[in-house]
Amino acid sequence: MSLQSPSEIDLVIAWVDGDDPKLKQKRQSYQKTTQVASDAISATRFASNNEIYFNVASILKYVPFCRYIYIVSDEQQPKFIEEFAAQGICTQDKIRIIDHKQIFAGYEQYLPTFNTRSIETMLCNIPGLSDYFIYLNDDFFFNQPAQIEDFLTDNKMVVYGHWRSSLPLKAKLDYRKTLQKLVGKPVQPKHTIAQMLGAQMAGMSKFFEIHHYPHIADKNILRNFLLSKPTLLAKQIEYKFRDVEQFNPISLMNHLKIKQNQVILKPDIDINYLKDERSVQQFIKGLQDSNIKYGCIQSMDQLPAKEFAQVTEAMFTKLQSYLPQSLLTAQG
Repeated sequence: MSLQSPSEIDLVIAWVDGDDPKLKQKRQSYQKTTQVASDAISATRFASNNEIYFNVASILKYVPFCRYIYIVSDEQQPKFIEEFAAQGICTQDKIRIIDHKQIFAGYEQYLPTFNTRSIETMLCNIPGLSDYFIYLNDDFFFNQPAQIEDFLTDNKMVVYGHWRSSLPLKAKLDYRKTLQKLVGKPVQPKHTIAQMLGAQMAGMSKFFEIHHYPHIADKNILRNFLLSKPTLLAKQIEYKFRDVEQFNPISLMNHLKIKQNQVILKPDIDINYLKDERSVQQFIKGLQDSNIKYGCIQSMDQLPAKEFAQVTEAMFTKLQSYLPQSLLTAQG
């Protein structure tokens, strides 16, 4: 007899407003005392250009099985976030703000952190979080209606991607680490390397690579694994900024589940992906494509003014009845 998946699960978004003067000052004070790879501290990594509202609006519009939306931040909350409930778009308790202090309870010595990997590692400590949850970066969104079976089928996680050998990446990483020792240039903390390390942590010599879309997660398998290895956990979350030594916790969790045969692996799927100004028109067209379920708006702060306005208008049109009125007015 097949197991039954839950009918509702929570969605979790890690968010930061990098333009907040208080946070910017705090971040810069730590940058001065730490040798950090340039990718880990680029301004666009901390920029916020209303993507969080598109993200939340898309969940409210397209994800009927969402129980709560948790937004995880550092003493911040999006300016117009309370308007979703005030306008009757969702219930008062649907969107919940979680501070880093809550998920780092017992590990406060590692705060503040400006490190996505560290924050992702601790998401399973959100109070009351559903056993399965969907994790989204703040620049992800749902492009079309979703069903829970897209993420959980017969109580098995559905993961989209492809297998890669770890050996070439590991060789490249070892070479770059050798260069770092010789010339002192920090190794860039690449997404694929962190995924490889997650699989390696789970005892696998190859890894199932995933891309920029919402990811299903099992909080218990990840939390139990990390709690059983306190030294590993402490090392993972000690870095203030992303570091090449860190593994991707979603990748670790995926591979732990793969070893237990609790995952349905599926091929890569199309993502409506805005990377730069050259992809703007294709991105806008993709907003209407019923075959593309997920989207990602990356580095929107780097778009020229004309393209920025085009993307904003297209997202407003797609999600307008689910967006805060103040946002529409401010941009109007």
